[in-house]
Amino acid sequence: MITRMGLRNSLHSVTTYKFSSVWFVTMLCFILTATYIHISSFLNPYIGLSLKPNASNSWEVHDVDPQGLAYTSGIRSGDTVISLEPKREVRLLHQKGEFLVTEAYTISVENSRGQASEHTMKPGPREWFNIGFSSILELLLLVTGSYALFNQPGSRVMRLFYLLNLSMAICILTIYTSQLPLSNYILAFCAAWLPYCLAAFYVSFAFRTRLHRFRWLLFISRGIAVAYSAGLVYLYIKQWMMTDVQINQGITTVSTPVAPSGPTNLLNFILCATLLILIWMTWVNRKSYNRKEQNQLLLMLTGIIFSLIPFIICFAIPTLLQGEPLLPVEYTLIGFLPLSWMFTYVLVQRSMLDFKLVMPRLMIHGLYALIVFLLFLAASHLHSLIHISLLFVSFLLITWVYQYMLTRSRKKNKLNKDWLEHQQLRLTVRMAEQQNMRDMIHVFAEMFHKMLDIEGVIVIWIDDKHRYSQEGTGVFSSIQNIDNEVLDIEVLRQKYDLAQVWELSGEPTTEMIGFLGIGHKENRTFFSAEEQEIIDKGRLEAIRMLINGKLLSDLQKRYEYRVDQTDLHEHQIRRHRQFNDIMMEAQQAERMKTSYFLHDQLLQNLIFLSRDLEELHDTGETHKDQTAVWLECLYASQRDIRQLCDDLYPHIMDRSDLEEALQWLIRTLQIQSGLRMELNYNALSEELKHDPLKSTVFRTIRELIMNVMKHAQASFCFIQVHTRDNDLILQVEDNGLGFNVHTTFATATGHFGLISIQSSIQHLGGEFTLHSSLGKGTSINILLPLTKGATEQ
Repeated sequence: MITRMGLRNSLHSVTTYKFSSVWFVTMLCFILTATYIHISSFLNPYIGLSLKPNASNSWEVHDVDPQGLAYTSGIRSGDTVISLEPKREVRLLHQKGEFLVTEAYTISVENSRGQASEHTMKPGPREWFNIGFSSILELLLLVTGSYALFNQPGSRVMRLFYLLNLSMAICILTIYTSQLPLSNYILAFCAAWLPYCLAAFYVSFAFRTRLHRFRWLLFISRGIAVAYSAGLVYLYIKQWMMTDVQINQGITTVSTPVAPSGPTNLLNFILCATLLILIWMTWVNRKSYNRKEQNQLLLMLTGIIFSLIPFIICFAIPTLLQGEPLLPVEYTLIGFLPLSWMFTYVLVQRSMLDFKLVMPRLMIHGLYALIVFLLFLAASHLHSLIHISLLFVSFLLITWVYQYMLTRSRKKNKLNKDWLEHQQLRLTVRMAEQQNMRDMIHVFAEMFHKMLDIEGVIVIWIDDKHRYSQEGTGVFSSIQNIDNEVLDIEVLRQKYDLAQVWELSGEPTTEMIGFLGIGHKENRTFFSAEEQEIIDKGRLEAIRMLINGKLLSDLQKRYEYRVDQTDLHEHQIRRHRQFNDIMMEAQQAERMKTSYFLHDQLLQNLIFLSRDLEELHDTGETHKDQTAVWLECLYASQRDIRQLCDDLYPHIMDRSDLEEALQWLIRTLQIQSGLRMELNYNALSEELKHDPLKSTVFRTIRELIMNVMKHAQASFCFIQVHTRDNDLILQVEDNGLGFNVHTTFATATGHFGLISIQSSIQHLGGEFTLHSSLGKGTSINILLPLTKGATEQ
């Protein structure tokens, strides 16, 4: 009979043989095709010469591709072809009224000045580089795909990954060849199957647990690929039947109705649409995955975007929109290789650290490189010095922003890394502590077992998470998963057939910390007095060991708590120091304001009066107008002094209660600002008639109203003062601009008034709450405790 393990090995062998055969066939076909295309491209390099017959029935150069040998040889548009000498034959491809030279060895031309020249179409360094570079890329892609396939030949994800690498290798093979008809045929099929392989692999790996939700997408994509492939087969058979081959004076002319740009444009459109669909799928389903799966999704999607961005931005989109790419396609397909390697990394490295730690810096580097590349690309197409200077200024500005963002990201990443290292250290210590406890109990159980001729020993203890853990020897070594069971002595004795079971606890009044159980003697006899003494000593040692372990765990928790509290206190101390600096700066600003007020207002008036009085003393003459000026100066000084006194300490606070003082304040500020205000006062308490509460409430409301007048640009302000139980409630609301609370108070600068109010309220044991949002006004609520309680009306 074949065992289960043997059957599994047989199935694995069959699967491996099946996919090894498929791999061998596909690799053989690719190698033969690639060998033929590369040899043909070397023997017949890309000439890039387009001809048209002129009026004198001779060939005239219509267009010259800068990437071809004709351009590097010096042939230009408008030259007349004298002769085309074959190496084997001269072949022209006739499409849309133009004749593209695909095979020729020597081309003799005459330019517009009547100068004749002969050019030999030999492969140069560029052709050698193209063949070598494309061969290396193809080899690396195939090796990467084959490595993944043979690691897990039965995995559908690995098969799709191999097909994806094979498709990318075929695309590179067809792009770097001069065999235009054959490369167009192959590239057209890749235009249908490469996006399907990319989408199928991404969906099968990233959404493998929810694959049923996306089967419709894969079905539609596969149906489109099959239908398009069938259509291509039909069109190419029809084209082959309609192809006209003529031989005239040694020149073979092949006429075909198919335009060469069709497959390329289709590949561009399908790849752009596939990328957008993958981004949409990832964004919609990102919240339904755990942290590890989100890391993999983020890494894969980022790799796809950055690998395909050169192709999409520099070739696909410009070709679709204006028909001319910004860069040749062979330079934009280099991203295929890092895309394959990134997929391999995700497949192999399943357990990664949090990718969000490196994602910001990766995005910053990628965006900066892309923007700088686009700037240099734009500079290569500009000839005006002003435009180039503007691009240079933009480059400097972007570089400054890049350095600034990189510095911020580095600081934030350092904080996150320190926090992660701290958490890893705590986890490592806790795991080592648990493993140490388990090792100690295991050693104890082994020694206890060897000292007695018994079936085994089992120790069950309660860990720091209040779950049962166990360690056993002998027949009890295989006991597992008892952490959720309700245990007592009788349950353990009956369930595991134990000879003796004890509850382990330090003292009768302390809680139970575990159980110790021993099995029967091997000969099923009773324990002797000496053995019973050993058992009692062992029970006491188990109690002491578990108590010490629990004490160590508690000390570790207390230490971690102290460390967290120390960090919190240090953070609070830093914040307090910042607030103290702000308060000192606010006090200094208030002193400077008072000093400038005294110097610029009162002192200047006194200087003016003293000068005029000295003149009066010397001359003894005065005038009515001059006396009026003196009186106005004195009245202004009186108003200024009164205003300064009200700002420092309003004397109405001594003559009136809090309600009358607030009403006077609102009337005064309404006249000054024109802001409509409303006071709702319903606070009856003996404490409000005395300082410091009375003056604190008055100053707080005045400062809040002044903030509304200065910053809010509001048309209405509502002030409410009332008592509730043993608390005084202050509320100031406006309908002004509002602000973002988090960004405004993220830095320790500005808003001295609010910070001073918060400090005063906290000093009195109160609470300060602020609610604001852009365009929706601001609401400030203050709660102050009343030690004597509110007075009943």
